[in-house]
Amino acid sequence: MQKISSLLALAALCFISFNVMAACAPQVQTKLAAAPYDTLNAVLTPAKITSFKNKLSAVKDQPTYAALLTEANATAAIVASGRVVVTLPDGTVVVDTAKGATNTFANFEAKAINENHNTRVAILDAQIYDCGVGLETKTSSTTGVVEVYLAKRLGAYLNSAGTVRLSHK
Repeated sequence: MQKISSLLALAALCFISFNVMAACAPQVQTKLAAAPYDTLNAVLTPAKITSFKNKLSAVKDQPTYAALLTEANATAAIVASGRVVVTLPDGTVVVDTAKGATNTFANFEAKAINENHNTRVAILDAQIYDCGVGLETKTSSTTGVVEVYLAKRLGAYLNSAGTVRLSHK
């Protein structure tokens, strides 16, 4: 009887865990349709996400890195005071448009562009929730200014190339 109870409890926990991961974090869908997140969401279209994913997956040297950096800078320029951060799934920062000349393939390989972002709420939520979206408003440790963040996962749940996060002040 104890074994059956334990198995039922384990099955219930797995079911609950699966259902929690099947959706977005609380209120994400509602907030995406409202200011200020709606503006950022309009920029990070499915086509833009695919472009980021393809460019990130292709990074192997300075020319392929430069293509990703160009995409990031162009995307950041769409939004007033925009900033783009691209990370690997483990939080390693590949590009941070707020870092200027620090963005090089050599610095990416040395993990010297910015500190690991795996604990940033928007980036973490984009990776762990099935919907692939994370939101956050906080004071940036890089700029020292309050920024609004929208992150989207670059690929399928548990099989992504990384995350792109767009923000503005």
